[in-house]
Amino acid sequence: MKRLRIVLTGIAVLVVALAAMVWWLPASWVMPFLQSRLHGLQLQQVTGTVWQGRAGQVSTATGEPVGTVEWLLSRRALLGDIDLDLSLRQPQLSFQGHMHQLSNTQDEWRDVTLSLDPAMLDVTPWLHAKPDGQLKLTIARAQLQGGWPMQADAVAHWTHAAIHTAQGVATLGGISAQITGDNGVLQATLSDDGDGALHMSGLLSFSPLGWSLQMSLKPRKDDPLLMQWLHTLGRPEADGTVRLGYRGGLAQ
Repeated sequence: MKRLRIVLTGIAVLVVALAAMVWWLPASWVMPFLQSRLHGLQLQQVTGTVWQGRAGQVSTATGEPVGTVEWLLSRRALLGDIDLDLSLRQPQLSFQGHMHQLSNTQDEWRDVTLSLDPAMLDVTPWLHAKPDGQLKLTIARAQLQGGWPMQADAVAHWTHAAIHTAQGVATLGGISAQITGDNGVLQATLSDDGDGALHMSGLLSFSPLGWSLQMSLKPRKDDPLLMQWLHTLGRPEADGTVRLGYRGGLAQ
């Protein structure tokens, strides 16, 4: 009986020790096992625990720096319930949001904020100019399936919007997009703030099968530089309005 008590006590101590190790498991210990699931991302200068930690340097598979990452993971993940707060910061971009895994293929994101330099979006060939200003996307809720947003409620703001052309800089004002999504089809209603140099309205739709964009652009004042840029996008109508239409994927 005494030997049994010793064995049971030893097992209990071992279980407590293992539970404590898992509870305060250093994040750096599990990084080698996670690298294969990070799609080439490299996490360095890792501190903290699996549940609350920080990577001081994150880079892509090609070595391009991404920024710093901080996370807060609920310990309910031990039971298969993934609940994660994530933030990413670098000089040109910041991201933070809350993710809850609904199933192996479905994730729900809430309270997401993404701020970035619009020049990072590589839209210069389409705009015939380099965008400037600050772009901020706020997602109240988005449900993703296989990485594609099936449901979404979001808004985007392009503040201090401007474009750099070979002739100079043209200011546009403030531009917004109200984004909704249902059954995998997303729509963004585009508009300006009503006070800028450019009057704009439009509708952007996209789904896994394709996308389409319809826009109407018109200067609010006599701005030769702005008019010259609009002429590179399309033929103006009698009142100066330029109407654009683009399609891609099966929508084309």
